Formats: sequence, structure tokens, C-alpha cells
Amino acid sequence: MLCPAAGAATRGDTNGDGRLSLTEFQTVTQKRLMHADKDADGKLSLQEWLARPAAAKAKNDPTKQFNRLDANKDSQLDAAEIEELAKRRFAALDKNADGSITDEEQPSRKGAPKNPDGTAEDGSDGAAMDSNEEAPETGQQSAK
Repeated sequence: MLCPAAGAATRGDTNGDGRLSLTEFQTVTQKRLMHADKDADGKLSLQEWLARPAAAKAKNDPTKQFNRLDANKDSQLDAAEIEELAKRRFAALDKNADGSITDEEQPSRKGAPKNPDGTAEDGSDGAAMDSNEEAPETGQQSAK
């Protein structure tokens, strides 16, 4: 994005407190998206972005989504851009602004709320994708 099933906050929870901090969430998001990095250069090209299964299911144009995320307009998503994506998603999910995401703060996948820019609020590849997108891997399966 994300909406994993109950207990999802514990996956990626490196300190064992049952919640995801911003750093933990950014790490989970980075790892999940880098699965699409087929040439292993540490960046996602538009072609790699479009080759993701989620892109084929997206309601919104995945090329436009990619271009919105590509802040430096170099036609690649780098670690800093993915961290920013995760930071925006995290802020949207952290409803009580306590600096962590709990299972209760993660909406269900169906009809997941959207941010004003049309991106999913649930941690899925939503900041540039739609709510059909699978959740960043936080340790649980997406609840669809």
C-alpha cells in the first residue's frame, strides 16, 4: 500500500511490541516492492512496476501511479521514493497518531479507504495504486 488480516502488525515487528513503527513499516514496504526489482539494481523501472501482478489488477492507471511516485522524475523508483511512499501510507494508517500501527488501525481490504490523491489508505501499494492491490507483506495474508 494494506490490508492484512488480524495479527498483521506483528509481521515486520522487529522489536516484538505487537505494533509497526514507521521504520518497521518502511522496511516491510521496501522489501515487498523490491520483489519486483528483476534486474537487482535497487530501483524499480516502469517496466518492473507494470510487471507486478498488482498492476494488472489496478483500477487506476499504473503508469500514472508510477509517475506520481517518481518524485525526481528519473523514470525509476529508488529507496528514498519508496520510503516516502511508506511514510505517507503510515501516516494515513496511524489513525491515533501515536507513531505505530496496530491491527485495529488497518482497515479491511474490501472497500479500503482512499487518500485524497486516490491512493489506498490501507498500506497496500495504494499511494499510487488502488485498493485491489495486495498488502505490503507484514506477516499475514491480505483479507479480501
